[in-house]
Amino acid sequence: MVPRPIPIARRFVGVLASCAWLFLALPIRAQRPTGGTSAAPVGQRSSSPSSLTSNNAPVDVLVSVREPTGMPLAGHAIVKLSSEKGVHLTVSTRDNSTATFPQMLPGEYDIEVTALGYKTTMEHASVFTGGTTCSVYVYLRNESEGSPEDRVPGGTIMTPRLQGEIDKGLEKMRRHQYDAARAQFEKARKLAPSNPDIQYLLGMVEYTQEHFDAARVKFQVALSIYPSHERSLLSLGELQLRTGDAAAAAETLEKAYQLNGADWRTHWLLANAYVQDKNYEKALPHATRAAELGKEHAAPAWVLLGQIMVHEEKREEAKKAFETVVRSFPNDPAVPEAKWQLAALDRGVVTRVSSALPPPPPAPPPPPRSAPVALRPWAPPDIDSKEYPAVKDVACSENDLVQRTQAKMMRLLGNFERFLATEHIEHQEVDANGIPGTAREKDFNYLIFVQHPSPGMSFLEEKRDGGDNLGSFPTSLATQGLAALALSVFDPNYQGDLIYKCEGLGTWRGQAVWRLRFEQRRGVPSRIRMWRNNRGTYAIPLKGRVWIAASSYDVLHIETDVREPVKELELTRDHLQIDYGPVKFERSGTTLWLPWDAEMFMELRGKRYHHTHTLRNYMLFSVDTGNTIAKPKQDPEQEQH
Repeated sequence: MVPRPIPIARRFVGVLASCAWLFLALPIRAQRPTGGTSAAPVGQRSSSPSSLTSNNAPVDVLVSVREPTGMPLAGHAIVKLSSEKGVHLTVSTRDNSTATFPQMLPGEYDIEVTALGYKTTMEHASVFTGGTTCSVYVYLRNESEGSPEDRVPGGTIMTPRLQGEIDKGLEKMRRHQYDAARAQFEKARKLAPSNPDIQYLLGMVEYTQEHFDAARVKFQVALSIYPSHERSLLSLGELQLRTGDAAAAAETLEKAYQLNGADWRTHWLLANAYVQDKNYEKALPHATRAAELGKEHAAPAWVLLGQIMVHEEKREEAKKAFETVVRSFPNDPAVPEAKWQLAALDRGVVTRVSSALPPPPPAPPPPPRSAPVALRPWAPPDIDSKEYPAVKDVACSENDLVQRTQAKMMRLLGNFERFLATEHIEHQEVDANGIPGTAREKDFNYLIFVQHPSPGMSFLEEKRDGGDNLGSFPTSLATQGLAALALSVFDPNYQGDLIYKCEGLGTWRGQAVWRLRFEQRRGVPSRIRMWRNNRGTYAIPLKGRVWIAASSYDVLHIETDVREPVKELELTRDHLQIDYGPVKFERSGTTLWLPWDAEMFMELRGKRYHHTHTLRNYMLFSVDTGNTIAKPKQDPEQEQH
């Protein structure tokens, strides 16, 4: 995988300092640990993470080999386990496609899995004590499948000229000037032929004009460049549904769900696809989730849910669904249909069940009141507006997951005291149509100090040349503590502040991951994220989700939102997101899991802002080598993963 330069702000713990034109400053700073670890409340961790790293009792390592869907592999696989300490073992999978390596010492291992019809897969595993077994999950990919990259491929850097051409095209589309929009997007395509977003936009021009064959080609080109491009998958699935190919639509939309999760609209489209295919059993859960997640858009989903309930002979549940539409959405266009269905139920008439997206002739489909797939959403969805599939046969313990993730962080950071990088900051205001304004930018030398206030604990602090002086920043918006968010979420000092919930085993960029949701406890002020302005300091209650590698317990991705709007600041959105990945340091031979890119999306006093930090040119100061600087083996932009 080729990581992009590392933007570090959108989902990091940072500090946004007060700014005259923004009304306030956004500080995100975790407090320094006080030394001891607070007692874990009931339902939280029962032992400290340090116990996992200090105990050398052997455990049985169970390697569970899985198909891309997450189900156990149907055939056999060969699993090789090795380590730098001379371990080299090979075992074949047996019951439930699991390979067992008995009595292995805790430590770091490499795993290679081969199986007929699948690509050879390599995983790194961190083995901890804390039980008699340690489970490792490895997802295979079919030989015919492309790369599982979920990151935007190379060649997609957004230059000012390219951004300008895209913005002009979007403006033409809003004015229904489709030929002119197509011409602008073609100019953009020539500037960046490997950019999947441009192919998607060209497809949307054709789709809007109901040139379905041409639109299909453009969406498929985007997916050939970037196989998990979310908007192209959703648009292609909807196109297939509109043209009567329900089976293909269901397959495309299920792929989108598996790769990128699902919001209310993805569930809505899947429910329609299965209804059109007369598979009401599969349609039911998607219609239910669309109704639950849809909020103000949910009326058509409630109607469809009621129709499915009638078909399943659940007349009382159907009646409740139709009544919900009439009661909760009195001005919605779906109300007449709901009333008709209620009257039919009262008369004992068998009601009609039909997809809300039939093939275009004889009538165009009535989608739910908004463009099916936003051309340019100004920010990612709130974490609770989207959900992700989980493997049903694997148990999940948040206590164990939090403990092992923290132990892995301490293992990585234990021998290092400073990191140096070049930091690039960009800030843009975003208009009502989602179009960002001119970027204001600045470069800094960025130094991260790794402090160890007590055994088994680590704390990160950052320094910039220019310090916290607002005049040094591009827009009087200062951020601090960006690199410490993931560490703070798992720090034992803050365990009493947060409620954790493991959401199960899934995938992220083709890799097996645990997903963990967290939320600030009510009545407990946040110590992880704060905003500060000239009126004072404000604790920001967070909720978020973390993607953790199921084998190594490295943090791969984290997203946070405000638990609820902060009225004192008129802050309605504060969305942070960070991608992490390995950075290899040549001299020490060490690989550290560091931020690759991060962004911040804010809606403050009715205005929208997009703030990014990029880290590159990492250098490492090692405690054991007398503070010698070690350069990364490769620039993060060239690092392969």
